[in-house]
Amino acid sequence: MSKPIFETDSWINAISRSYNYTKYTVGNSMFLHVKSFIFGNRLISLPFSDYGKITSYIPFEEFQILIENTNAKYLEARIPNWKNETFKAFREAGFVKAVVYKTFLLNIEESSEVLWNKLNKKIRNSIRYALRKKVKLKRVESLEDLRQFYYDLYLIGARELGSPPHSFKLYENLGNSLGGRLLIDLALVDDKPIGAIVVLLGDKWANFWQNITLRKYRKFNASYLLLWNMIEELSDRNFKIFDFGRTRENTGIYFFKKKWGGDKKEIYHMVYFKNKKVNPPDPQQRKYLLLSRLWKKLPIKATEIIGSRLIGGIAL
Repeated sequence: MSKPIFETDSWINAISRSYNYTKYTVGNSMFLHVKSFIFGNRLISLPFSDYGKITSYIPFEEFQILIENTNAKYLEARIPNWKNETFKAFREAGFVKAVVYKTFLLNIEESSEVLWNKLNKKIRNSIRYALRKKVKLKRVESLEDLRQFYYDLYLIGARELGSPPHSFKLYENLGNSLGGRLLIDLALVDDKPIGAIVVLLGDKWANFWQNITLRKYRKFNASYLLLWNMIEELSDRNFKIFDFGRTRENTGIYFFKKKWGGDKKEIYHMVYFKNKKVNPPDPQQRKYLLLSRLWKKLPIKATEIIGSRLIGGIAL
């Protein structure tokens, strides 16, 4: 059976080491303890993951004990809508929907030639346009390549989006833990990085985890070429599912992903509150939108130093 990488020990250990999260197992579910003075004390399955490591077995008393022992404000579980029994069990245990995300699952079991012919005509034309503009692709394979991705592209792209960046340590840990299951491809024009995608490989299931394109180079359509090249490769490697990843409905990235023709699915962020209801960190909340605008004005070095500490506490 195909499944994403988020439930694997390799992924969970890399995330835990990078942000000093403590792991707790309750029943057959895994939660990471996220402690933040700004964003609160929470137990999440799992930070930075589209899906949690969770099952329908819920030993409720153990959940209560864990909340008391960690003094967490709430438990959060990320459950896709195809796990019906798990969703039902968590709802009956008192968990409520806090946020609903969308994803698109593209079946890539057919040949890459068939997949190409099924693509929206506008997508094919966008890919051809990138090729005419001489956009070149490069796989990150060395520490030097990783530094180029992180310092010449990722930090700049994250600031343009108004988002705190992950630490360089995270990408090092992911590379060491996941090995060939972490794929980072760069798009270059005249040897300058202008875009990148990060894809995580599970058991015949690929997750589109990150997409970066520098604003001034968006006209080159690098994201289309990067994404198609990855889908083509993974189809030829006999992967079954290309998962486009968590997305807010009716956003720009949502419509970009929708065009590729995958089946739309829902991902529920289910929350159990210790006492009173609190709002989990959400980029759409007004205070975060204001902070995002301020973040875009910070020097790059400041975003690296401050951001890697902030994002571990946000734990989206």
